Amino acid sequence: MKVKRLAALTATLVVLGAGIVYASSPWGEYQGFAKVRVQLNNSGVATDDVPAFMINGRVVLPLRSLSDSLNAIVKWDDDTKTASIYKPNVHMFVATDIAKDDSPKTPFGKVSKGKKLSFVVAAQVDSLATPIHSFRIDLVAPDGSVIRSTDAVALEGSKDSFWYSWPLEGVTFDASGTYKVQFKIKLDDSRDYAVVSEKTITSE
Repeated sequence: MKVKRLAALTATLVVLGAGIVYASSPWGEYQGFAKVRVQLNNSGVATDDVPAFMINGRVVLPLRSLSDSLNAIVKWDDDTKTASIYKPNVHMFVATDIAKDDSPKTPFGKVSKGKKLSFVVAAQVDSLATPIHSFRIDLVAPDGSVIRSTDAVALEGSKDSFWYSWPLEGVTFDASGTYKVQFKIKLDDSRDYAVVSEKTITSE
């Protein structure tokens, strides 16, 4: 697995596609170029001040918008004007019991609404290509609120792979919908945490 680090870029763009003909756009224009709607797995890719647009028959999309949608990170070097993209390879599973070799004995992905459950989140990370400040894991309710969170875990030295287990006691799934287990990485002390992997638990 590969955990690679990113930060944030505001203006770097990625060009997609080849030879797309687009005379006009139902989404309007941006600085004289036709705006484009971009979807990932049937969900719209959110953009901030710079939207996706067409130029010379190609789709241009802000790099940070794409990296956020793919749970990747962008590291920007202003001196060399270089944007480095890292797509973490973080495997997570949730189980009510874990064997001594860290394999899941009783994995699950669905619970009954109102159920109170103790379980473990296990994460396997490898091929860390860039040093990071720390990581943490959040359990997020269907309404977007963080209901449990680990402390920030700093990595000592330069590790390229590791396992991490997080035991949770007495979590009550009192809402219907999708709970998210989010693995987050912080590049350095000046940056926020970025989601690089996500596992879902359905409550119904």
